[in-house]
This record gives sequence, structure tokens and C-alpha cells, in this order.
Amino acid sequence: MSDIEIKLTLSANVSEVYSLVTDYEADEQLRGWQSDVKTVGVTAGKPMRTGSMVALTKSFLGSDVFMNFDVIDMQRNKRFEVKGVHGRFPFTRAIEMTPNGRETIVTDRITVNSGTFWFWWKPFVVRGLRAQTESQWQALKNLLEK
Repeated sequence: MSDIEIKLTLSANVSEVYSLVTDYEADEQLRGWQSDVKTVGVTAGKPMRTGSMVALTKSFLGSDVFMNFDVIDMQRNKRFEVKGVHGRFPFTRAIEMTPNGRETIVTDRITVNSGTFWFWWKPFVVRGLRAQTESQWQALKNLLEK
């Protein structure tokens, strides 16, 4: 069961949405909808594919957080799944894209693992991550609907 699940409809075809969501090499394009990203780099596996590794620094709950992840499943125009660490918290994230005529239905599921030592922080991290993720999807929606 995921800690965060966001479902929305974007006014763009699935290939355009997939391209924007999975392109971590286009810094300016990424920051266009993820304004909290400060630095980003694909450290292995260019172009992006299953097995690629991404490292980035982003603002989160008032401070800079280092995040890295491995792409564990990448199905063109359908699915993008990663597994990594967000600060101190391991996570998995699966973004599924379904074409619906000229629109795309996106389902984003994030699971955060706090372990035994950090378990009391998990509700704060999940709440902050949910707000940040909803904000990013809204920014992408606004960008696509211009």
C-alpha cells in the first residue's frame, strides 16, 4: 500500500507527458514544473532507461535534501518506477500514464520507508512530500495548459 497516491488528468498526449516526467537531463525543462530542484544529474545510464541512476538536491521542508534513485522500470508512454533515498528515507515511486483521447490520466504512487529509528518522522515527511508532489503536478498541469 502506498503512503501517497495522486491521480490527475493532464491536457496533453501521453508521449508529451511521458517525455516531461522522465527527462532528468533537461535541467530547465525539469525546473519548469519542479521548482524545488536545485541540482540534478543522471550519474549513470544516459539516455534515461531502466538501470539509470539520478542524483539531485532539492528544497524540502525548509532545507536542502539530497535525493538519489535508480530507475527500476521504464515502459515508454506507460510507466516510470524508481527506488531510492530521499534524505534519510528510502522510497519507491511508480508513475503510470494512461492515454485518454487527447488527455493523459496520471497515477503517482509513493511509498516511504522510515525504518525503526525514524518512524516518528514519517507522518511529517509524508505530509510534506504529498504537498510538494501535488504542487509539482499542478505546475506541470499549468505548464501544459498554457
